[in-house]
Amino acid sequence: MRSYSRPVIGAVAAATMAIATFPIVVLSVLAGDLIGEFEITRAQLGLLVTATALVGALVSPTLGRLTDRIGAVVATRSVLIIGMVTLTALASAPTYPVLLSAALLSGIPNGWSNPATNTLIADNVPAGARGIVTGVKQSGVQVGTFLGGLLIPALAVLWNWRVAVLGFLIIPLLGLAGMWRRHSESSERASYEDGHASIPKAVRWIAIYGFLSGLATSAIFGFLPLFAEEDQLWSPRAAGSLVAVVGLIGVPARILWPRYSERSLGHGRTLRIVAALSAVAPVLLAMAAGGILDSWVLVPAAVLFGAGVIAWNAVGMLAVMDLSPRGMIGKGTGTVLLGFLLGLAGGAPLMGLSVDFYGSYQKGWLATTVLLIACVLIAGKIPAGATVSNS
Repeated sequence: MRSYSRPVIGAVAAATMAIATFPIVVLSVLAGDLIGEFEITRAQLGLLVTATALVGALVSPTLGRLTDRIGAVVATRSVLIIGMVTLTALASAPTYPVLLSAALLSGIPNGWSNPATNTLIADNVPAGARGIVTGVKQSGVQVGTFLGGLLIPALAVLWNWRVAVLGFLIIPLLGLAGMWRRHSESSERASYEDGHASIPKAVRWIAIYGFLSGLATSAIFGFLPLFAEEDQLWSPRAAGSLVAVVGLIGVPARILWPRYSERSLGHGRTLRIVAALSAVAPVLLAMAAGGILDSWVLVPAAVLFGAGVIAWNAVGMLAVMDLSPRGMIGKGTGTVLLGFLLGLAGGAPLMGLSVDFYGSYQKGWLATTVLLIACVLIAGKIPAGATVSNS
């Protein structure tokens, strides 16, 4: 029994994904401000990203199973409400320990958003027609990234960074407004009885791909603006615009790649392509760090990153919905998120330690290239041509 139309599902799911991942955008765009105000090292900055990603990884399997049990609508509303609380906590943190605690709390919506919204789509959209809706859902992350990269630096100059962050509470409020109407959960809860089978091998390969991709994504996304500021001597506003570029390019990428994956390319082949595209980005960054190329290459690097592996999640989530048995979509999504968020937890602090130890970003960017090449190889283990119906 379908409770919401596809446009409403897409909009609500996009808002849910945006608020769940927005703390990472805040930490990336405001890296310089946070280091200065709280007098922390780059490694401590990376630890904030680790906090949200690690908690999300640890709780995602449990929250995935909980979603299968309580229903997608209740789960999605919970993510939006907790997202509001965590964003408020980040904006009002007076000290670094409090900021770290807020980052830890933000891991809950981070780990719950995909199981909730994937199940929401599966309950309301038939298999074979989920590509666009899934892409719109995942593009919510990139819309949040674009708006955060574009507006937070400007609003921080106009007022301060705390007020700038609080302004984005409009995102979960709009999401909750979209889910205001009553719904029926009978079909959602009935499907839970089928959720005790083992997770398909293909889904486990997607989780491994997600882990490697998460390491690379965390390193690039967490330190691209700071690299532009410190190493390439860009202004904070110009450096923040790189995050906006990633977000802007990532919106159509996250909408189109799932469609191609569902209609023609297949999941495995699409994941191979997006990893290969992104592998070029850290190569360009490493060449800029070594003085081989001028700093203008940061722009095409951001474009490639946004067009490539930043969109893997949209394809990966669609693949989980198609390849997981009925009633196990939350559990399968939680398994994939466990891998991806563990990668996100490790990538940023490892990159920070590398920069602090070597005094250069170059080795970190080269290591990120190797991770993305490994993703290309892993994608060969994921089914490339068939879309499996859950019916």
